[in-house]
Amino acid sequence: MNPFDLNSNVLLLTTHDLLKHRDQGHSIDVGILDFSKAFDTVPHKRLINKLRIFGIHGEFLSWIESFLSCRQQLVLCDGAMSEHSAVTSGVPQGTVMGPLLFLLHINDMPSVVDPGTSVRLFADDTLIYRVIHSMEDQVVLQRDLARLEQWASTWGMVFNASKCHIMHISRQSSCPHQYMYQFRGIVLSLVTSEKYLGVYLNHDLKWSHHID
Repeated sequence: MNPFDLNSNVLLLTTHDLLKHRDQGHSIDVGILDFSKAFDTVPHKRLINKLRIFGIHGEFLSWIESFLSCRQQLVLCDGAMSEHSAVTSGVPQGTVMGPLLFLLHINDMPSVVDPGTSVRLFADDTLIYRVIHSMEDQVVLQRDLARLEQWASTWGMVFNASKCHIMHISRQSSCPHQYMYQFRGIVLSLVTSEKYLGVYLNHDLKWSHHID
């Protein structure tokens, strides 16, 4: 399956889920999360430890360690070249293994949130959402955001909170239970439209903005 098909599948699953809940009369709070330099920040040692947890051992693990190790980088600007510097984090972009290793590194992220909260992952695009029946559900979603923050700290990843947003999806014109979600010490801004996997996702789940 090519990346376009995977992209379409995630988008269809997500919009179908959101539409189903909305058509049942429920409200949904959606967190649109953004990793900071996602592919460049994966720490090699923690990635290798996670692969061991997944049961990858022996020659295959040694091959992956060799693939990641002894890489160097330099900067060339206006004919001036910097000294070489060891690359101790990040997956090599432009390779087949690089994106796969990144996905393995973030694969367990949905496991840290409440069972009633959904997390959709596609490469470094992350969506977290929960049906809101009462303010208690919003408290749970806030707790899930804190758990994702702790997960990122444990595994050497960083969310760019200034580019993370909240969207409220409902048949009602306004949110009956407004909640100020916080992430990494920043109150997340409430948006009515946000680009997700190349498509503008609107709070009313209509496609006029994207079509325009």
